[in-house]
Amino acid sequence: MKVTIRYRDIEAQFAGEPREVYMQVVKFMEKVIPTYTLASKIILEIGLEEIFEKLSDSIAYNSEEGIIFLKNLVDLPSQDAILFFALKNHIEHKIGRREDPAISIVDLSKNLQKKEKTISGRLSELIKQGFLRRLDRGDYVITVTGVKYLVEKYGVRRES
Repeated sequence: MKVTIRYRDIEAQFAGEPREVYMQVVKFMEKVIPTYTLASKIILEIGLEEIFEKLSDSIAYNSEEGIIFLKNLVDLPSQDAILFFALKNHIEHKIGRREDPAISIVDLSKNLQKKEKTISGRLSELIKQGFLRRLDRGDYVITVTGVKYLVEKYGVRRES
């Protein structure tokens, strides 16, 4: 991979493996654009690679079925089961397996074997916590905060 950056009167070129080039670009931007460092620290984002790495005990990917749960969602607390189901739709949307990342009360009720009234109550709580966002049509999507919660609670801890 080769990248050329021009910023005002400064030009820099980077070449190498994608990960290496990315790190070089970030270092360059932090040096040249001081506000970039501040902005990058206040933006919260969790990439798919990190999600799969951290949640490797909870989810996996299969080319035929898409995201597979390695834990039985019915055994999890209702709120966490809802979030995992929302995460599944989110990931499958990001990788192009589904057109829409949203979940509905009906889908959740069917897949989690819970009454719609129970699901509705948990959805309200998750919205208040900032873990889900309600869409205009009554569907729901997971937020970055919701993803972060799952990664922190269920993530695999690696020894450094």
